[in-house]
Amino acid sequence: MSVTQSNEPRPAYLLVQGQVTDREGFTAYSAALPPIYRKYGGEYLALVPAPLVEVAEGAAEHRSIVLARFPSREAARAFWDSPEYAAAKKLREGKGTFFVTILDGLPGPG
Repeated sequence: MSVTQSNEPRPAYLLVQGQVTDREGFTAYSAALPPIYRKYGGEYLALVPAPLVEVAEGAAEHRSIVLARFPSREAARAFWDSPEYAAAKKLREGKGTFFVTILDGLPGPG
């Protein structure tokens, strides 16, 4: 697979894989996120709890998945590094384990 460089705008994707260990305690964190995503141009594309993640290949890791799109890598980083998200992130401490990546999308229509 070859990805060429382009000057076209590129969206970015925030992919979160998580194992929530305290569902009740996690609700405040989940409720705090939508306005922060909107402020930085983010939108949810998928919110899938672990039991509904369909594994097509490999071993199931029993992780929930969140996939969000941002207009650019800079917007995704601005969200991740924002004071609003830093405050919200404190609400999830001790509520599970998380693996978070920021991925560049391909140029063109999203």
